Order: sequence, then C-alpha cells, then structure tokens
Amino acid sequence: MTDPTPPALPVAVVDRPRRFRIPLVWIIPLVAALIGAFLAVRTYYEQGPTVTITFGTGVGLEPGKTRIKYKDVDVGQLSAVTLAADGSHVVATAKLAREAARLLVDDTRFWVVSARVSGSSVSGLDTLLSGAYIGMDVGKSDESRRDFKGLDEAPVISIDVPGRYFALEAPSLGSLDVGTPVYYRRIPVGQVTGFRLDATGKHVDLRVFIKAPYDRFVTTDTRFWNASGVDVKLGADGVQVNTESLTSIVAGGLSFLTPETSEAARAPQEHVFHLFDTREQALKQPHTTIQHYLLRFTESVRGLSVGAPVEFRGIQLGEVSAIHADIQKGATDLGLLVEVAIYPGRMQARPDSDKQTFFGKDYRDKDFREFIDRLVSSGLRAQLRNGNLVTGQLYVALDFFPGAKPGKADWAARPPRLPTQRGSLDELQTTLLRIIDKLDRLPLNEIGQDTRKAIVGLGRTVDEAEALVKRIDGLANGDVRDTVVEARAAIADTRKLLATDAPLQQDLRASLQELTRAAQALRHLADTLDRHPEALLRGKPEEKP
Repeated sequence: MTDPTPPALPVAVVDRPRRFRIPLVWIIPLVAALIGAFLAVRTYYEQGPTVTITFGTGVGLEPGKTRIKYKDVDVGQLSAVTLAADGSHVVATAKLAREAARLLVDDTRFWVVSARVSGSSVSGLDTLLSGAYIGMDVGKSDESRRDFKGLDEAPVISIDVPGRYFALEAPSLGSLDVGTPVYYRRIPVGQVTGFRLDATGKHVDLRVFIKAPYDRFVTTDTRFWNASGVDVKLGADGVQVNTESLTSIVAGGLSFLTPETSEAARAPQEHVFHLFDTREQALKQPHTTIQHYLLRFTESVRGLSVGAPVEFRGIQLGEVSAIHADIQKGATDLGLLVEVAIYPGRMQARPDSDKQTFFGKDYRDKDFREFIDRLVSSGLRAQLRNGNLVTGQLYVALDFFPGAKPGKADWAARPPRLPTQRGSLDELQTTLLRIIDKLDRLPLNEIGQDTRKAIVGLGRTVDEAEALVKRIDGLANGDVRDTVVEARAAIADTRKLLATDAPLQQDLRASLQELTRAAQALRHLADTLDRHPEALLRGKPEEKP
C-alpha cells in the first residue's frame, strides 16, 4: 500500500559571499614593494643636481672616485668624464648633494686640486695620499647655473674673503707672479691675483687684492712699488740693507704706503695705480710745477741716464728727462742735448723771508728771466759730474764758475737752453793731453844730439887747454908752476866728467829716458781715464781675453 505522507522537501539555505582575503604568502613581497617605492620616492626627492664642468685636460679626474669639496666637505662626486666632440677639452659630469643646489650660481668656480709647488707657496700636499679632488668656491650671484668652465689653477683669494681689488700698471712683470704677497708696513695684507699684457703692449696690468681691514688704508694718493729682492745703499751713513721679508727676497713682493700729509679719499674698487720700481721713486714728493730746460754738452755723457739727479750744491732740484743728439744742418761738430726737469718747489726760501727763490717763477716771466741772466753772467753753469766712481754714474750739477767763458741763456729755444761747463774729469783729461802734446813736440832726440856734440867740443877745448898748459909749464917757474899744476888738476877733473862712463852723462841720459817714459805714462793715463773714469778709485781694470 502506498504511504500517504510524502517525505519532506530540502530547505534552501542562502550562502552569503565571502570577503577577499590575501594569502599570507603575499604579505612579504607586498611589504618589500612598499619599502622599495618609499626608497625610490625618497631617493628621487633627495637626489641633488647634476652639473657639467669643462677642463683643459683630464688629469686627476676619475669617474666614481674623484670627489667635489667645498670648504673641505664632500658635496658631490664625478659620475663621468668624456672627451669633447672637437677634442679640445674634457667634459666632467658630477652629481652633487641636494643641499649643494643653492651653491650652484653663475659665478661659482671649480678647479682641480693637486700637489703644487710655486715660488711663493706650497699647496695640495694632502692629495699625495688621498688623490686629486675638485675644489669649489661659491659665488655671490643670484642666477642659478648648471654648466661651468673649470679654472686652470686654484684661485688665490676666495670670493667670500672681505676686501677690495685694485689694478696696477707696471713697465714689466719682473719677478712678480700670481700669489706674490703685498705688504703694508711689512705686514702681508694681500696678494697678486692675476696679470696680463696691455692691449697696446706698452705695460703689464696687475690685479691685486687687499684684505679687509687693510684696504681702508688704500687711498687715491697711495703709492705702490716693487719690493722684490734686497735694496742695498752705500751712503755717508754706511751700508744700508732694506727688504720687506725673506719671502720677498725669494719670490718677490709688492708694498704700498700713503704719504703722511695726504688727505685723499679712499680708493674705489678697481682703481688704477702706477707701480714704481723703488720706494724712493714712489714716495718722491709730487710737483705740480715742472720747468724743462735744455743743456748742450760736447763731452761724453757715458754714465748719464734718464732719471739721473740734477743738483744745486747738494740739493736735488730735478732729474734728467731725455737725452738726444744735437744734429743740425751744416754743423761741424755733434753735441748732445740733455733735457732736464726742474721742480721749483724743492728750492724755496724760508717762510719768513721775502727773498726771491732759485727758479721760483715761470721762465716766461720777464723778471725771472732777468734774474736767471744775472746768475748766468755771474758764472752759473750746468756741469756733468761723477756721482759714483765705482759705477761711473754721472749727474748734472748746477753751480757757479767765476772763471767760465761768457755765456747766456737762450730763451728763444723751446725749452730754454742754459750754458754748460766742461766736467772736472774731462778738463783733467784735456790738461793731461795738452801736456803730453807739448812733451811730444819737444825735440828730445835733437837735444840729445846737440848735447853730445857740445860734450865733444868741450873735450877738444880741454885738450887744447892742456897742451897750452904744458907749453907754459916749460917756460914758467915758482908761482906760475903751482898755478899750472892746479889748472892741470882742474882739466883732469873736467876730463873725468866728460868721460863716456862719467856720472854726468849717465844721469843726463837717464833723465832723458825718464822724461820720455813720463810722457808715455801721462798719455796712457789720459786714455785710461777717458775709457774708465772709475779707475781713479778701483785702479786699472783687468783686460778681458
């Protein structure tokens, strides 16, 4: 039979969807990826700028090794060094720290630091062990930059050092170089930072840097001079040796000073100064009034140079400014024109005196010309004198010569011409030559022959007198005989004097020989003084082979 109750039907159960779950095996890679992303983002934001620097050569540059330092702190490293397309230079690529980005401005400088020894300094000795590196000097510009040209040498002065730059004009470089010290009262206060030849080629332009606070002592009236080597002077006080320092002897140096009486303002940046050769020239009192005169000499001016002093009885009134030959059409002789510059301010009368000064006015003034004409008529002349017998240097002396030949100033010439007097040494040579000429004109040979003839004639006379005495002796007795004996003795003495080997004749011959040698010695002395005036002090110069 059939069960009337059907089985129960299954009940449907709703299955809700499950949440997505990450397997534990993926947790580690996921964390690693997150860390990597974080480091990548951090590296990207912390990565510094990349710069390119061009150098003339790749000496000391090694990618991945050469460091870039600023104030001895690493701020970057070279990443690559390549040769330029034209092969004229190398291009170094460097990555710098992020903090160094603010240092990359338009006037920032780079250079290779290596061991260097120059005449004035020794630098980079630490690179002998650590290797070369690139030095960096940050500029003051506000403009950012990424491409730079490296310096050939390290800069002498860093940009951040306080002070001022000045320019000097020198006739030649001499022993000066980059890094040469500059002294103020023997204190090193700066250095030479560079030099170049002027565009005209007539002088050398030097650039110097004076550190603060010493730069405030540089005024528009400051004098610079070359203090290299040793300055040796031989004067009335003995030998004086002056030098700035041992460094200036070896490597050279410059020095500057401002006159005590100067009230000039501070010199601006890049002010141009003239570089003098010596301290004396630099500190020489400037003169606003200069009078030029011409002096004509017919003697040798050997030893006279431009700059030689012009003195009046020991007071220096000026200096020689030029020397020219006096070449005139139809002239029978050639003279030398010496142009001198006279500074009237050096010959002033006492402040409480109203007397007229020497060269105290302009030579165009009528009264002044009359004053000079009176002095010239009283014997005022210009003369070349020997200032140093050792070196043979000459100077121009203005003095009075009462016995001088008549002369007058030529005011029509431009510049005016003053009369001159031959030098004392030249007059000595002229006198010696005049004496020698007179001795040469003496007929010494004829005098000797006449003397010899006179002696022979005297001998014959004595023979005749002796024969006469013999005849008288045969005729006379007593007192007459005694007289004859005495006469015979006198004749015998006379014969001895007239003998060939008699002292009288020997002395006469010796005297004539000595006179001849004296004339030759005087001629030789005159020739020697003409060629070597310093021989009066040093003696005869050695003859060169």
